[in-house]
Amino acid sequence: MACGAQPVDPARTLFEPAPPPHTVVHTLRRAPYQPPAAPIVIKVKKAPPPTDWAATLELLPKDAAGGTDWVGALNESLITPKPGLDKEEEQPVFDLDVELVPKGAPEFKAVYPHKIHTTLLACTNCHTGIFQMEKGADPITMEKILAGEYCGRCHGKVAFDPITACPRCHVAMPR
Repeated sequence: MACGAQPVDPARTLFEPAPPPHTVVHTLRRAPYQPPAAPIVIKVKKAPPPTDWAATLELLPKDAAGGTDWVGALNESLITPKPGLDKEEEQPVFDLDVELVPKGAPEFKAVYPHKIHTTLLACTNCHTGIFQMEKGADPITMEKILAGEYCGRCHGKVAFDPITACPRCHVAMPR
């Protein structure tokens, strides 16, 4: 034992003294058990049945070649198209006919009606990706249309077929 050191009681070094009665010795390691809360109920609306587009298309009027007559469907109020998906994309109908007269063949003049096209589509669908905004800037020919360029981007696919409906554009041809 060192000089001046108090003798150590071995029992005191091994055991802590007992706490006073009704005293919390340690904090709880976790919260006491609570029964689970009622489950969250999420109500999901039943999805509408898928649209049978083929059957719906059959309800629309047909043109002379058997294709869908979109102008007839529009005139009969069977369809009410919007120019685009964006609600801000509303635009007025543009009533302007553009005459396309081939050089040396005025009998093959074609008339492009903006009115029906701007009723169905926004201007940005065609300008400036398919057509330029300058008169005569696009070298439109029937060969290019039948190859899917210019008017052929829609006509012959979702709009009337240019092969069977010549008088719809070439107004001087007999119907």
